[in-house]
Amino acid sequence: MIMKQLINILTGSLFLFGMSSCEKDLPVYETPDCWLNFVYYSSYDGSVLGTEEVTDEMRYASYSFVYVGEEVEVDTVWFEVSTMGFVSDEDRPLELEQIQTGGNDAKADVHYVAFTNEELKAKYMIPARKTGTKIPVVVKRDPSLSNGDVTLQFTFKDNGYFKPGYDGLTTRTLSISSKLTKPSVWEESYCDYTFGLYGPKKHRLMIEWTGEKWDDEYIKELMDGDSAYVNYLADWFAQKLEEENAKREEAGEEPYKEEDGTPVSFEPKSWS
Repeated sequence: MIMKQLINILTGSLFLFGMSSCEKDLPVYETPDCWLNFVYYSSYDGSVLGTEEVTDEMRYASYSFVYVGEEVEVDTVWFEVSTMGFVSDEDRPLELEQIQTGGNDAKADVHYVAFTNEELKAKYMIPARKTGTKIPVVVKRDPSLSNGDVTLQFTFKDNGYFKPGYDGLTTRTLSISSKLTKPSVWEESYCDYTFGLYGPKKHRLMIEWTGEKWDDEYIKELMDGDSAYVNYLADWFAQKLEEENAKREEAGEEPYKEEDGTPVSFEPKSWS
């Protein structure tokens, strides 16, 4: 009996010693490295999306000066970012850099204010004791935009304070235009399945008939809101188009068409 008790005590002591040893061997998170990611939210419940949930369409954003009037020459597009790593008691700068795509790339200080601009750099800052912020990209209405859109693709630059974070969350693409362009959230918000496939002429009619911008902000707020109203609006557009086309026919005009000759339609895309 005594021998059995001694064996149990010895076994327990060895177990505790082993646990103590394992605890000492656990790595301590001491790395000073910090990382940056762009933030994406679910259109369903507003939750933050992970790397595998973010699509190429979500990484794409568009801006058109057509929404703000002819008098606006400079405007700002905001992007939300978040940090990984330790929080600091001091403000920490971040840096952006352009990625050349080989296409019709935007030019610094022509189509957008250069990321190295001293006044703008003051805005590229993670505030003390914060894990995120919104950063501006300042776009410019250059006359060359009348010849077509330009693309600004950008990412985070390792500046000693922050490094690029997860693959898939570190690059954004912004289309800059002075014409009407497809809203970047059109597909993300499943507008094809409500208002039909996108078309510039249809887009312009939607703006004209409702008096709304039908840009990213408006579409996201609409599609995240009352679904009954969205369905009503889809039916209203279809009826409105039918009425307007009838008037055009009486006036000897063709029905509304896109530039490629495709008739404007509000027929929803099938889920199958």
